[in-house]
Amino acid sequence: MTSRRGIALAAIGLGVAAVSIQFTTSKHVHVSHVLLQILAVLMATAPVIRHFAVSRHRARTTIDWKRAARQRVGDEYYLFVLGSGGHTKEMLMMMDDGQASFAGIHRRYMVSRGDDMSLHHLEEFESRIGLEYDAAETGTYDVRTVTRARRVHQPLITTPFSALLSLCNIIFGVLLSSPSAGTQRYPTIIFSNGPANGLFVALAVHLLKMAHVIPEGKCAFVYIESWARISTLSLTGKLLHYTGMADGFAVQHQPVALRYGVTNVGPLVFNCRREV
Repeated sequence: MTSRRGIALAAIGLGVAAVSIQFTTSKHVHVSHVLLQILAVLMATAPVIRHFAVSRHRARTTIDWKRAARQRVGDEYYLFVLGSGGHTKEMLMMMDDGQASFAGIHRRYMVSRGDDMSLHHLEEFESRIGLEYDAAETGTYDVRTVTRARRVHQPLITTPFSALLSLCNIIFGVLLSSPSAGTQRYPTIIFSNGPANGLFVALAVHLLKMAHVIPEGKCAFVYIESWARISTLSLTGKLLHYTGMADGFAVQHQPVALRYGVTNVGPLVFNCRREV
């Protein structure tokens, strides 16, 4: 009788223990599920918060890019985004406005793969600098080639892959690859005037600042709309204007400046002192 009672009590005890364990396990599972949800929300919102923080800092910071480009200090260098032939020619004409000094300045040019016209214009421009200046006054330069984000007639289904590859080329092959041991890791100022690859450069800089790789006050992206845009911004210009990814934004015609509320710097193209 005692044995049966003991067995019954043991069974009851085991049942209570099982219920207790099940309740505890269920409670722990519920807590873990809540914690995972909170972690997922934080991971999703952190990049958004960081994006607005970088954008707010950019909006509050005014850059005098004209003066900064003429007052190179220490190990700084500049990046010029070339593209589509016509844009390249305009950029090279704006670089030499009759007051520019190339002495001690390193110029890095970014060209899309297959853009032979831009390379041709660039080689002529640098050759003329070499002929018109003494060796000590010409500065130095290098050229980096990146994958096109999208080729002409490229199927849309493959465009995301080529665009991602182009973005990686820009980040690791251009922005974070210093010209030499004596220069800083990333360019001080980046100049672009309309080609689509300029948008990808601006995006790359923005992402690197969001990731704290590049300090927010460094590596300024300056966009100068093409002189050919006399009444409206180009698609690249509109995207940069409305996303606010440019640290400096300027146009070369007053009607465009009034329409979008941006700075008009006049026809910089015609300030060139040599034929490009």
